[in-house]
Amino acid sequence: MVYAAHRQIGADIAIQPMHRFYIEPSAALRLEKGGRVNLPDNIAHQVRNVLRLRASERIALFTGDGHEWIAELVATPDRRGAGVRLLDVTEPDVEMKTKVAMLMALTRPQRYELALAKCTELGAAEFRPVTSERVLRSEAQVGATRMRRWNRIVREAAELSGRVRVPQITEPLPLSDAISDALSEGASVIVLWEGATEPMFTDQLLRLQEQIDQPRKLALVLGPVGGFAEGEAHEAIGLGAAVASLGPRILRTETAAIAVMSLAAQILR
Repeated sequence: MVYAAHRQIGADIAIQPMHRFYIEPSAALRLEKGGRVNLPDNIAHQVRNVLRLRASERIALFTGDGHEWIAELVATPDRRGAGVRLLDVTEPDVEMKTKVAMLMALTRPQRYELALAKCTELGAAEFRPVTSERVLRSEAQVGATRMRRWNRIVREAAELSGRVRVPQITEPLPLSDAISDALSEGASVIVLWEGATEPMFTDQLLRLQEQIDQPRKLALVLGPVGGFAEGEAHEAIGLGAAVASLGPRILRTETAAIAVMSLAAQILR
């Protein structure tokens, strides 16, 4: 899937709509100005058969390292393939300075996928699925097929939103293990718990913003349908996490995820 974006290459080239594609990095992929690259089969199919782009038209490419390449399509002898010549590279300032990891308890696939897509658009750097007391056994099983689908969803969301990094998705972990890992990495951990009446989540973010050494890592923990059990919340506090409230209304997991990521993106940037 591809999306239109606007980019400018130097003062002598006008802004024009371009389609953006994520290319999986590899040792064989060499990107340099003036170099030529054969596009992967799936992107070549999109370029030639879906979008029907032709030689000399421009597209944008990124590998997730923070850079974006402007490339010009070139003629290839293979009717099924597509190649490009790399014209220029930029480093767009589109990523959040604070790296936010979303520790989301597993829930129904459609709801979870919505949260993955929207939080990617908003700037999440990583997703760490978690299991907890109220996660259904059927939803806790995450196989290779589901992981591939999740990775495709965040990749397409990154393409859509103009991001130059694609969030990583880890294997599911028990709640306490996920929190412990985040804390050991130096992240500030905030558990959104419906049992908390204070402090408000926005107040927590504002306090983080005011710190001279603003945390470069923040982990936001969200519960499943039914929320976290009280014992789980107290265990999280014992590990070193903070709890916060989103207000008196009960939100679905995907709604809460989008809400907290939106606030973090606006306040911490």
